Amino acid sequence: MEEKRQYKRITVKEIAGSMFFASKVEIINISLGGAAIQLNKSLALGKEYSIKLENQGRKIELNGIVVWSVLKGSKKQPYGDVVPIYQVGVKFNDTLPPKAVELIGFIETNQRIENEKRLRGVRFKISRSKGAMLDYSFDYRVKLISQSGMLIETMQAFKPEEKLPMEIVLKGGRPVRFIGRVASCTEIKDKHPVRYDMGVEFIQIADNDRAEIKAYIKSISA
Repeated sequence: MEEKRQYKRITVKEIAGSMFFASKVEIINISLGGAAIQLNKSLALGKEYSIKLENQGRKIELNGIVVWSVLKGSKKQPYGDVVPIYQVGVKFNDTLPPKAVELIGFIETNQRIENEKRLRGVRFKISRSKGAMLDYSFDYRVKLISQSGMLIETMQAFKPEEKLPMEIVLKGGRPVRFIGRVASCTEIKDKHPVRYDMGVEFIQIADNDRAEIKAYIKSISA
């Protein structure tokens, strides 16, 4: 059956974008140099992530690079899905004062009695990690675009109907932000590393941002 679209998709080049996420994480142990965390997603080695900690009503945001990642097992969710469990090592790159002082306060408030000796100092086990969040993003390349959606190429697969905070940077313009609905996601054959073609519908987008996309499409279609 021939697919019918309200708007024609236009082939584009050199347009990139990002998808943004936040996940709860468990802090296994932590030091001024880095932390070991546990979560249900795989993180890319060498990529920078932001960890947000909460301590007595104050928030600490630390940026760090993933230096190791291990699949530890799986866990069954209340709704029946089985999700993987990863333990990940993150090396902090911004623990200079005043963040170092805030991190020391977090460790002193939340540490267990025992600690682990490490080459770069003392790494403390954390008794609770309530409020610990990980911010991260996935980059993608736009292949086709229309006023209602786009086809992108990404290294991460997503399920149809997932809704994702996203942005694209049009050539010579500012970032255009929106919520995208995953309409389709298929693996690209014979591509290494594995990548996916993903159809995305714009479902929450400001009128001025939609107008900017419309103007961009008109400029490249002329």
